[in-house]
Amino acid sequence: MLFLIHRRPELAMRVLAAIRSARPRHLLVAADGPADDQACAAARELVLKGIDWPCRLECRFLTDQLGCRRAVSTALDWAFSLHEELIVLEDDCVPHPDFFPFCEAMLRHYQDNPLVMQVCGSHLIGMHPADGSYYFSRFGPVWGWASWRRAWQAYDVDLKCWPAFRDSPQLRTCCPEPLEAAWRRGVLDATHLGRIDTWDYQWAFAKMRLGGLSVVPGVNLVSNIGFGPDATHTQDAADPRSCLATDCLTWPLIHPRNLASWEQADRAYLARVVGLPPRVWSLRGLITLLRHFLAR
Repeated sequence: MLFLIHRRPELAMRVLAAIRSARPRHLLVAADGPADDQACAAARELVLKGIDWPCRLECRFLTDQLGCRRAVSTALDWAFSLHEELIVLEDDCVPHPDFFPFCEAMLRHYQDNPLVMQVCGSHLIGMHPADGSYYFSRFGPVWGWASWRRAWQAYDVDLKCWPAFRDSPQLRTCCPEPLEAAWRRGVLDATHLGRIDTWDYQWAFAKMRLGGLSVVPGVNLVSNIGFGPDATHTQDAADPRSCLATDCLTWPLIHPRNLASWEQADRAYLARVVGLPPRVWSLRGLITLLRHFLAR
């Protein structure tokens, strides 16, 4: 598994405590710089001292600060160059114990299915599938997730394919709701132009371009404890997604009958997480939302 840290040692140690309970046999730790920053150095030192179980440890500690976009994307490139599949946790994402076996089970079950590109740990909408332990979505939170090298190979941090895709009928095919398409255009244009310093919109585009699906557990398996003024993007501590409770899965897992996105859940995700209520969107509301994302 890959553990991404930066300059929040206290949060990183809470996540490491959960990782320790799973005792991964091979642990990769990646950290953005600058190396001489006191908080960065403290996070690295504490995490390394806290890895006290037998494992193969590999580290990628940057001396300079690359920022969210380059530091995370290059860390993922590095990790996927070493492994065919990965579980990924950032330093503010505390997993439930069931997160690890769930990811492992899904990685095995869908390893040869190119339509499935991501396994999620976060469930943000509170809707439970009736026919399985998890469901499929066109969206996929990256607060604790897993994937395969074969899926990550579609990733392009610079979004070189985006302008041609945006101007083709493909965008309308992927996003039949006009305002969802407009939201996608807004955030991906801004990311392509470097106005948003992030790596995850590019991953969302890779999945959208290929029609990929994410596996989402029927309960929330990861709690994001990093909301607040010190966060890069999630700075509103009152956000309802902050510190969501986690729950356990029922084993053995029940696999859904159909390999298709649960559209009702996807509409709820757009409404509750993105902020785009289906079919009642207003132009003014969309402009406000895009301004929010451009300010990230």
